[in-house]
Amino acid sequence: MGKTMKALMYDKPGRENSSIRQIPYPECGDDEVIIKVMSASICKGVEHDHDNGTGTDLAKYPVVPGHEFAGYVYEVGKNVTEFQPGDRVTADNTEYCGDCYYCRREESNYCPTFGSLGHNINGGFAEFVRLKKEKVFHIPDSLSFNAAALSEPVACCLHAVDRSNLKYGDTVVVFGAGSMGLILAQLYKASNASKVYMIAGASSKLELAEKMGIETIAMDRNDYSAHEKALLEKEPLGVNLIVDATGSPKVCEHSMKLLKKGGMLLQYAVVHSKEKMTLDPNLMFNNELTFSTSFCQSHNFGRAVDVLASKVVDGDALVTGEFPLDNFYDGLDENVKDRSSIKVIIHPNKEE
Repeated sequence: MGKTMKALMYDKPGRENSSIRQIPYPECGDDEVIIKVMSASICKGVEHDHDNGTGTDLAKYPVVPGHEFAGYVYEVGKNVTEFQPGDRVTADNTEYCGDCYYCRREESNYCPTFGSLGHNINGGFAEFVRLKKEKVFHIPDSLSFNAAALSEPVACCLHAVDRSNLKYGDTVVVFGAGSMGLILAQLYKASNASKVYMIAGASSKLELAEKMGIETIAMDRNDYSAHEKALLEKEPLGVNLIVDATGSPKVCEHSMKLLKKGGMLLQYAVVHSKEKMTLDPNLMFNNELTFSTSFCQSHNFGRAVDVLASKVVDGDALVTGEFPLDNFYDGLDENVKDRSSIKVIIHPNKEE
């Protein structure tokens, strides 16, 4: 038997079809890098879908989950010159064909054979993970592995900011105070927006947002008129941009009337419930409103590392739990069930 490593493996969706086990160590190709994973972050929605039997839209099983990670370079192929063992790195989880209509237009996000570590390629909840050399990025010594593991969600949020078409002085509302909402709010605060509000129900997360300099409004899930009134008292004409980081069709439906004329509602969060939403076409037409979406990212990792290294996004402040790989399921349960949980980090390896 060849060299092996410890990893979390889902043979198919559902916790009963998964285990932490020994699997073959990945063979390093000439143009590839093997990373020794020190921190791998749980993406609550994705990992929960693997675990609850739903599966993710991109998934092909069996697979090692985990698409947010950082660590040390452990092995490099003979054609790799930019990295050497011991380098501190993070990595872009995406893979594209490079030759389709969309890839040739530099729109790799839409590639029909879109590959993603942790979905349809083995990912970072393992002692080691294999990457193409062009997907690996150096991180500074000042950036913790925990924070660097958040480069992927930050990269996705940067794509959302790009799609927002913000003008100088615009006002922004972020609905939701989970990890994505908190990242988005920090990015918009550092943008050319004049004001950024966060509306959410979790008090501990709103307190964190306040510490980050974000003005907050508490949401009453049973009476939306309360937070709507509070926002319109501050912004009588409404706001230019609303970003949904809740995945709630009801939030999207109700929030359209909080937009200024010419405003945009950007749906960032996935609607995991598969519910449908209804938007008022007359309101949208009369006020020239835009409904847009933001899926994932391509080629944003360099900027994401810069954002984290400069503390524009405080990655360490988002980490609320840490577990060894052997206790992955405990970490996932905490992330899913504890409303105060934001980002939970799994450590496949210990610092020596």
